[in-house]
Amino acid sequence: MRFDLHVHSCYSKDCASPVESILSQACSIGLDGIAICDHDTIEGSQQAQRLIEENGIKLVVVPGVEVTTNRGHLLVLGDSDGFPKNMDPKDIIRLARAQDCLVVAPHPYKGYPKSLGDVSDLDVDAIETLNSRYILGRFNAKAVQMAEELELPMLGNSDAHFVEMVGRAYSEIESGPSVDAIFKAISSGKTTVHGTRTPLIVQFQQACIGAKRRMLDLKKTERGIKK
Repeated sequence: MRFDLHVHSCYSKDCASPVESILSQACSIGLDGIAICDHDTIEGSQQAQRLIEENGIKLVVVPGVEVTTNRGHLLVLGDSDGFPKNMDPKDIIRLARAQDCLVVAPHPYKGYPKSLGDVSDLDVDAIETLNSRYILGRFNAKAVQMAEELELPMLGNSDAHFVEMVGRAYSEIESGPSVDAIFKAISSGKTTVHGTRTPLIVQFQQACIGAKRRMLDLKKTERGIKK
């Protein structure tokens, strides 16, 4: 089965993709499942779960969130209540374990956004060794090397911030169509990574969206202070 377990929606400040459109795109390109992992919020993930239940969409939605820690980003997959920002990743992992979640180190050697780097001191379940939003591919190669050295399962994900990029990278997982089966297969290393790079122009467009939203947030803050 084919899964893209790192997708962003309009609930991330640097993305404008509607959840409904993400689900439609995933189905149209033949994915079996996705995880919407917005930055520090589970709202997009929850909406996706509601939509597949209400509309009978044949797609596995794995709950997820991309947590901002004080060392870099961390993917937490599974039902959770969300996690606080800017904590030590070891503390986030402990909270995730208490909720039976799966922990993935995303784009560990990517310079921006801030990434975890060497995770040999962290109890992660897998490493994202192919993130489609790379430029030269060097950081993906380093992630593969680290996964091999630590003997950790590898995942490929799009990290899509545009609907059209969903599934640009994905993981082929020897699993049944349930979250529990997916987690067991990943933990057993039954994954194969596939995918290609997101075009640079698309990455530039995403950066512009993020900058525009940050400016709007700043203006809102300034107006609030003046009042």
